[in-house]
Amino acid sequence: MQLTLTSYNIHSGIGSDGKFDLRRTAEVLRETNADLIALQEVGDYRGRTSLEAHPDDLAQLLGFHMAYGPNVVRNGRRYGNAILSRMPIVKSRNYDLSVHRRREPRGALRCDIDVHEGRLLHLFCLHLGLRLGERRKQEALLLTADILRDAARNDPVIVCGDFNHWWNAPVPSLGRNAIRDVAHVLHQGERTYPARWPIFRLDRVFIDQGIRPIALFAHRSAKSTVASDHLPLVMRFETVHQAQPAARHPAQIVA
Repeated sequence: MQLTLTSYNIHSGIGSDGKFDLRRTAEVLRETNADLIALQEVGDYRGRTSLEAHPDDLAQLLGFHMAYGPNVVRNGRRYGNAILSRMPIVKSRNYDLSVHRRREPRGALRCDIDVHEGRLLHLFCLHLGLRLGERRKQEALLLTADILRDAARNDPVIVCGDFNHWWNAPVPSLGRNAIRDVAHVLHQGERTYPARWPIFRLDRVFIDQGIRPIALFAHRSAKSTVASDHLPLVMRFETVHQAQPAARHPAQIVA
């Protein structure tokens, strides 16, 4: 079946014009016509906005199912990743990817989504650190710990989000393993940051053999260029459920 995924760093709903407007964020997401939405920088622990229930508000505005993985909680305010889905979310879990106490806490949110009559898709939404050494440790956690290898072996897997990888080349450690960068599969290296004049490919989508990508593009519109400092990254794809689980080396198991 064909589906559409949008990965979007919403910058707490604060646009490049300095205005906080979750309704504008929701309108941009509607423009992408997504079935699955992976969001980063959801919420506001710094107290820059007047609202605290950002993920719940977005889910209500769009009429989607929602799971939230807060990585920072301060004074009752939360901040982290969220996944919204037209289809039921069967299970969700948030994984801690923090590697240094002095750095911003990071995480990966996993949702098991019933895409069709009990068939699951495992969607991971993450936001990696700003420093190279920090990201390398987080990538190692993704590949070697139970974070990505404890899901069903025969269900498709998508890993997406803001990788903070400032070069347009592949992420070295991830590119050598069982998940593939869709931009390189389709030869469509879409740049998403900064939103007004995108020159960096910070936002990426990785897939395993259970996903057949059809198209990948940055969503550009009058609203998307001001609603956040990132553009939404959109992938159209088909799921390929296998009858039997494929054997993989333990270090390469993604789900």
